Amino acid sequence: YYGKGSIKGQDGGVVTSFLSYLIENGKIDGAIVVGDNDWKPVSFVIKDKEALKDTSKSKYAVSQLSALKTAGDMGLEKVAVVGLPCQIEGLRKVQYHPYLAKHGAELGYDGKAVKLPEIEYLIGLFCTEKFNFETIEKILDENEILIQDVVKFDVTSGKFIIETADKTVKTPVKDIEMASGCKFCRNFDADFADISVGSVGSDDGYSTVIIRTEKGNEIKKAIDLKEGVDLEAIDKLRNFKLNRFRKAINERYENDEFISYYWNDRSGGMGLRADGNYFIRVRAKPSGFYDVEDAEVINELVKEYDGKLKLTNRGGYEIHDIKPIDVEEVISKLEANNLTTGSEGPLVRATLACPGAHNCALGLIETTPLCYELEEKFTEFPSNYKFKIAINGCPNKCSRPQLHDFGINGVKFPTTNPDKCNGCGRCLDVCKVEAIDIRGEMSYTNYTHCIGCGKCFNACPHDAKEVKFEGYDLFVGGKSGREVVEGIKLCADSADEIAELIEKVITVYNRLAIKPQKERLASTMKRVGQARFMEEVYKL
Repeated sequence: YYGKGSIKGQDGGVVTSFLSYLIENGKIDGAIVVGDNDWKPVSFVIKDKEALKDTSKSKYAVSQLSALKTAGDMGLEKVAVVGLPCQIEGLRKVQYHPYLAKHGAELGYDGKAVKLPEIEYLIGLFCTEKFNFETIEKILDENEILIQDVVKFDVTSGKFIIETADKTVKTPVKDIEMASGCKFCRNFDADFADISVGSVGSDDGYSTVIIRTEKGNEIKKAIDLKEGVDLEAIDKLRNFKLNRFRKAINERYENDEFISYYWNDRSGGMGLRADGNYFIRVRAKPSGFYDVEDAEVINELVKEYDGKLKLTNRGGYEIHDIKPIDVEEVISKLEANNLTTGSEGPLVRATLACPGAHNCALGLIETTPLCYELEEKFTEFPSNYKFKIAINGCPNKCSRPQLHDFGINGVKFPTTNPDKCNGCGRCLDVCKVEAIDIRGEMSYTNYTHCIGCGKCFNACPHDAKEVKFEGYDLFVGGKSGREVVEGIKLCADSADEIAELIEKVITVYNRLAIKPQKERLASTMKRVGQARFMEEVYKL
């Protein structure tokens, strides 16, 4: 989209107008923006419309957002942050990867926990590069311009423009020293933001606006936006920045210089190995069934990149020993073949399921359709820590549902039709848990011992076993590993209620858990009390 704000600012004044709208309508308590001290960028906390006007001009030197901590010290709870693509990407990763900091809250100099406000809106600015401030000062000196006299800095058509009340100076951008980190940045239009704003693609006096999230749609209430942006102009600068990035990275790689590979964590399911190479985890297909084409794609990638193949205990593939510089390329090729990477970190892991009915002779329920339903709803669903779901077709519990955060187990409990039973004892012979007694010509089930495996139904030659209860045993709050905990047991009549219950459990878990990537669901339930936890679940 393109548009013009109601408040005068750089280009269309869109950012200033949108922030003003958010403040006036109570969407935020304030905004973190970059102002200046004689054009040298300084971050500020802005709480009112009038103060916004003083921060609307563009700055072309590197800035920081230290005012975010200041906002917390001031007691602000909700803020919007206006930042460069690199800053937006960093803040978004902090929001979505809290497990990277497993320790407690950061402590300030006074020993107290640092208070930071919730970032409600991230507003990104288009950016090709920033310049060393010393270089700008040198140009000013050469042209005998005092920085206090500068009215506007701008970059247009490859020229760095300095405007004062008396004159305009234009210098080729290529002659200005770029900030050292900028050539290793690949993000032109802040694609992690809620909205991205810049002048490229729109006429003079207007701003281009890219809405990237549902929350970003709020800008439509503040500004009249129209379609008709020059997309080619935006793509041109995207490609320019990406090509510059690739060139700089390749030079470092060829010279065996340090590379951080900060961009690799844009995709889920990859991780650093002890030897410095990476593994890439392909999220398991439902019930662990793969097409021949899927296996061929994975095998070919293993060969092409000289990797190693591992099967996980959740039925997923891991490609190991991938060089850091190849990670993004491998992930792109997997995604191009509809193979999703992920199932790693504080989220719902790939659903583990046994083959189930029609695949296993003991299966009481079809596990694969239910697995597809849960994968569609909960793939990469965020949680305080890893959240594991398992489905088992019968009470043999091959997939260990009782040791998962949420386990599902098909059950079928019998009752005996006295008109058909003759006490032959075949049901007693097949019962593994000795839950059946034969008295005279009648079979009796001891439900204290019966696990609902359903074997007696198939064994009875007289069709005397009828269903007393058929459905699902559910387990909530189980885990294995350093500590083994069996989940509390519930039951469900049909699959329709399972997905809804899982969502409620995760919602309460995320609300009550206090230690990201440390406190599993079982630990949260133990701390708050299992009864209280489930009471909160059933309130939803």
